[in-house]
Amino acid sequence: MKKTIKYKTENNENQLIASEPFTFYEMPAHTAKKEVILKDFTFSEFKKIADQATFTLKEWADFLHTSERTLQRYAKDNSSFNGLQIERILLFKKLIKEGNKQFGKENFGIWINRKIFSLNFKTPRELLFTHDGVQEVINILGRLEHGIVA
Repeated sequence: MKKTIKYKTENNENQLIASEPFTFYEMPAHTAKKEVILKDFTFSEFKKIADQATFTLKEWADFLHTSERTLQRYAKDNSSFNGLQIERILLFKKLIKEGNKQFGKENFGIWINRKIFSLNFKTPRELLFTHDGVQEVINILGRLEHGIVA
C-alpha cells in the first residue's frame, strides 16, 4: 500500500503530515485463543480433577513435584496452588479427559501402566513427570483416537 503525504495549511504555515494505511487484524472467533485467568485454584477444584483419575495422592504429589504432606495440608486448609502447579494440573486435566474418553476411567488406569510400542516399550506413567512427557502421552491418545497406532 502506498504511503500518502498531505499538506495541511493553517495560519499560513505549511505542515507536512505523512499518513500510512491502517489495517486492523482480528483473529476469527473459532481460532482465537481462550484466555484463562485463575485467581485462586484451591484444593477443592483440584479434587474435582483428581477424582476423574485413578492416581493416588502420592502419585499426584510426584507429578506436581511436591510432597504428599503438602497436598494433605492443602486439603486440610483448602489452600491455593502456585502457578506452575496449576499449569501441570490443567495439563493433567486434559490428559485425564482424553484418556477417559478413549478407555474409561478404570481402563485408562490400566492402559497408563502398560508398555507401549510407540513409547519404545515404556509405560505412559514413566513420562508423566515432565511437561513434554505428559504432552507426548496426550499426543499418543490423540493418535489412537484416529487409528494411528505407531
